[in-house]
Amino acid sequence: MRFAEIGQDIRVDTPRLGSASTQYARQEALDRLQVHFQDLNRLSQELATYAPDLTETLAQLLDALMMNVEKLDANVASKFEMRDDLGRQVARINRLHSDFLLEVDPLLIDANFNVTSAIDRSFSSHDQQLQTDAVVNEVRFTEALGRLHAACNLIVGLMLRAVGEDDFGAIEQLRLRLLESISEANENLPSLQQNSSSITLLQIWYEIASYGESPRDLLELKLRETALLRQNAQLQNENAVLLEVLGGLVADTVRESGQRTENVSLQIKREVRSGQLFGLLAGIATVGLLVLFSVFFIRGQLLQRLMRVLSSMQIIADGNFAHRVLVEGKDEIGQLANTVRLFRHKSQALETHAEALESSNTELRNEVTLRQQAEQDLRETQAELLQAAKLAALGQLSASIAHEFNQPLAALSSYNHNASLYLERGEHDKCREKLEDIDRLVKRLSKTSNHLKSFARRPQEAVTKHDAIEVLENALSLFEGRITQNGVRLDRNYPDGSVYVLTDPAKLEQVLVNLLSNALDAVERQSNPTLRLKIAETDRQAVISIEDNGIGFTPDVGDKLFEPFFTTKPPGKGLGLGLSISFNVIRDLGGRLKVLPGKDAQGGTTATVELFKT
Repeated sequence: MRFAEIGQDIRVDTPRLGSASTQYARQEALDRLQVHFQDLNRLSQELATYAPDLTETLAQLLDALMMNVEKLDANVASKFEMRDDLGRQVARINRLHSDFLLEVDPLLIDANFNVTSAIDRSFSSHDQQLQTDAVVNEVRFTEALGRLHAACNLIVGLMLRAVGEDDFGAIEQLRLRLLESISEANENLPSLQQNSSSITLLQIWYEIASYGESPRDLLELKLRETALLRQNAQLQNENAVLLEVLGGLVADTVRESGQRTENVSLQIKREVRSGQLFGLLAGIATVGLLVLFSVFFIRGQLLQRLMRVLSSMQIIADGNFAHRVLVEGKDEIGQLANTVRLFRHKSQALETHAEALESSNTELRNEVTLRQQAEQDLRETQAELLQAAKLAALGQLSASIAHEFNQPLAALSSYNHNASLYLERGEHDKCREKLEDIDRLVKRLSKTSNHLKSFARRPQEAVTKHDAIEVLENALSLFEGRITQNGVRLDRNYPDGSVYVLTDPAKLEQVLVNLLSNALDAVERQSNPTLRLKIAETDRQAVISIEDNGIGFTPDVGDKLFEPFFTTKPPGKGLGLGLSISFNVIRDLGGRLKVLPGKDAQGGTTATVELFKT
């Protein structure tokens, strides 16, 4: 029986290991399997004492099972690495595609303008052939640019579609189509290489195309990941077969043991039968003497009382617990009647208890169903609250964001006016400097808008590898206007290199935005407002700390900080959901969020986020 229970546990936990999506889930499933194997090994040793000839076979089966689990664990580790690599490549392709679109749109506008200008010049020129060639060249450049634009969109779409595909054949078809599309797109390059304005665009295109060919080959990496998933399924099937063999072997051993027990029982029965005749004669004589004694000496009273007790026992055994035993007395029959009455009371109590247990089980099953539904509703509500919190944060930062846009726009207007004056005066060098200033401001505005767009985007479902320093700086950039306006001093303490953690960057950035907003609110009325940002790391974890020298909080508030709708801010400053949502988000990411009193003598608060490194 215990073998079957352990085998069933292994059947349940093996797929959990194969489908683990985080390092926590992988380690938990692996620990459970190791405990199952320890129990299985101990039971196998006990079984071997009764069947020594099975020792070697049992050991081989256990070794094969553990070796399969080790291979499965190694495959899961490789799957995490491939998934991280795929995530990095997809992120890079998306950034390249965004850069490509930023480059190609102005080129298309200029190309269309150049075609129109070349056509106008052809009508006013005396050299008709020369102007016709110019028009043809501009048209060819414009057409090649448009085809490369469409091809790039198609190729990026094929790559992203292949990354989300799990069917091996479908990925192969997408790969062939991708190679054909890249080859067709490259046919447009000669027409573009003659124009110096397309150099940056072509460099971006070469890097995008490299992800569809060796040595990067994004789809080849996806094919390896799909093959790894198939191998995981095969290993799980092999484990199931080995468990069936082990179960059959144990069952055969148990049957053989039962057969030996049955043979011994038959032998005992034969020995008993040999003495049954004597026992039968002795019993008949004893019964006759008892009958005579009952009839002649006790006048049948003892036998009648005994029959009433036996009748009452039969009625109670049939389930009639209301029946009363009327036999009384202090002799053995009276004691027997008392025992029957006690049996009736116990049986009645057990029946009542069984009915109560059945009712409790029904209520528990209903409660489990309600709790499962409530948990699902809670997950959906948490996701909606997280998105609402992001949009609320953007609303609170609107004044700062408007300042970030209005200042460069005002500078753009001034630079454009100055460039026009320099151009009229013929001072082309100064005009070029102003145009370069305009280009720098445009890139700054583009970077800010892209960051806001990515911050408002809904979070991903799976965690990937990201730099904690980059995520913290992205969150901090949303508060640049507020920090400058309030004169807040920033102290940064980061490691020299990048600190990569397993996270969803959108979720982590939302948490950091909430913690930074709380810190800025806390130091709003301080004479020397200061924020200390620190990222520390150990062998397995990274710790992000945000410390302020604000008003802090009292000890009685510490236990309520993560409760929904609890806030120390005045009315209208917050709903009290930020820390509660942030706590659940970090917990879902496999980390831990803590908010403690600061180390500053005047108060302050320290918020820390702990996440596992890759």
